[in-house]
Amino acid sequence: MVIGVFIFSGCNSRNDDLDERKFILKQESNWQLFVDDYWIAESTNVAATLHQPVKYPNNPLIRGDVPWEQAPYCFGTVIYDEEDSIFKIWYQSYNFDQPVETRTPVLYATSKDGIKWNRPNLGLFEFQGSSENNIVLQNYGHHDLYSPSVIKDTTDPNPKRRYKMIWWDFPLGEEGYQDDGMCVAFSPDGIHWEKYSDNPVLHANKSEQSISDVMSLMYDRNSGKYVAYTKGWAEPWPAFRQVVRTESKDFIHWSEPEVVITHKHDTHDPQSYGMTVAQIGNLYIGMISIYKKPGDETIDIQLTVSHDNRHWAHVANQATFIPNGSKGSWDAGMIFTAPLLNHDGKTLIYYGAWDGAHNSKTRNSGIGLATLRLNGFVSLDAGEKEGTVITNPIENYKGELFVNADASNGMLRAELVDDVTKKPILGYTIDDCNPLTKDGTAQNIYWQDNKELPSSGKRIRIRFVMKNASLFGFYAGQKVKCVKISN
Repeated sequence: MVIGVFIFSGCNSRNDDLDERKFILKQESNWQLFVDDYWIAESTNVAATLHQPVKYPNNPLIRGDVPWEQAPYCFGTVIYDEEDSIFKIWYQSYNFDQPVETRTPVLYATSKDGIKWNRPNLGLFEFQGSSENNIVLQNYGHHDLYSPSVIKDTTDPNPKRRYKMIWWDFPLGEEGYQDDGMCVAFSPDGIHWEKYSDNPVLHANKSEQSISDVMSLMYDRNSGKYVAYTKGWAEPWPAFRQVVRTESKDFIHWSEPEVVITHKHDTHDPQSYGMTVAQIGNLYIGMISIYKKPGDETIDIQLTVSHDNRHWAHVANQATFIPNGSKGSWDAGMIFTAPLLNHDGKTLIYYGAWDGAHNSKTRNSGIGLATLRLNGFVSLDAGEKEGTVITNPIENYKGELFVNADASNGMLRAELVDDVTKKPILGYTIDDCNPLTKDGTAQNIYWQDNKELPSSGKRIRIRFVMKNASLFGFYAGQKVKCVKISN
């Protein structure tokens, strides 16, 4: 199939219809997104557009303006805690002029609106003679720690392990590639942490099957496993940086790391500096930090996508998703993201940034925010000439059909096609469909006599027809599956 060349947009689409079915807007819902070609069997007269998120105008939101937090950056995690109705962030700072024991603290802050952040006075760790700070973890005292990554785990029956953290450290102070590796800690509240007694749980080694010091954690709801994506090194070790993956059922015993993203190591495809991953239904969205060496040694963000949380593909021909800021700006040099999250009808991306490149001698950092239309990573766009998109066969569909689409300047309709006969299904044809003419992230597709998908259980295809409209994704039930037809 051909969907045309990628076009790039830096603007948010209007989002006037935040919808009747708010549960569907949640990240956990099984939305099928057109981030790649996975769902597309055929298309005509449509082009794919990668949408860059819009940076908040008053970034950075968190600045290095207290002694124990000289250079905050988002090797870290942001969540919206539904139970507590508040945003929570775990991040770290690099305090350049401090002794190693206090140079890289893990910090905690909260926010009601995701914009104004409060550093609670926790009184847990002393810094320069005072414990009035928001430090929740320090390193083992031998080396700088890196990349604290946190999840709130409601599946664990042990309340003392409700929150889980991984980070990179040297528990015994031995030389590199003997004692360093992935360390873990547990907490009942995300504030009081207990380090696992037998850290590190996964050691580093001088091979391609090894983790390294940039890592991010996620919980895969489909497999019921904890998954960490970390920086790794290509053979002959250490040729260049790439991405490796490891998983665990119990958070203590981790699988041998495997390479999931490598590079040509040239100016178009230089190397990576870690990747964060978020799960949207059965889809996994990765934001990979691209380290431009060879090149100018800046770091920006590209999108990757996976349908099994193991095999990954670049999006939009490796185009930039979050670009560096202009020269002299706070994020001109390097960008690292927390895993994205969906909240209140938007996709939120918190990111740490530096004003200098990787090879700069002095640089400053902060933490900011970029926002995107809810799940609005890539759209399929039709202009004045009518465009069509036909999906691969789907099964296990149920209930109503929703689309994330902007048809405010045109029209979008859909019909259902029998996968065997290839004919439109009676009562679900284009002529039966009520056209959409609005912009909304979860708009109902209705036919004259039908408001729900047929209950026959047969495999069907959806044929979208649109004009001057953009289609981001669809929802056809919590358990809908794509049937891949091999040629």
